[in-house]
Amino acid sequence: MQVGFIGLGTMGVYMAANLQKAGYKLVVHDINEAAATQHIKDGAKWAASPKAVAEQCELIFTSLPGPPEVEAVATGPNGLIEGMKKGATWFDLSTNSPTVVRKLEALF
Repeated sequence: MQVGFIGLGTMGVYMAANLQKAGYKLVVHDINEAAATQHIKDGAKWAASPKAVAEQCELIFTSLPGPPEVEAVATGPNGLIEGMKKGATWFDLSTNSPTVVRKLEALF
């Protein structure tokens, strides 16, 4: 299974590393490409956008700073919604708001 991880900041960097240690093949993305350096050295593939992550993965995790970033990653240009395959699953691990979650659920 190909797993995507978007958001390699304070929390995401460790969550993604643990997925790699458990043997999952990762596709990673962050607004700061340098944040992915160690993951790529450890075998992850870089994706240039959230859409590119979604096009390659059946399971996607996001770990982002807050609701505006979650919404932008999901619905912005080259966002998840443009690339998600039928049957794919997205888990948002961000500190998010119920309003944004409901809004995004209606779009997927």
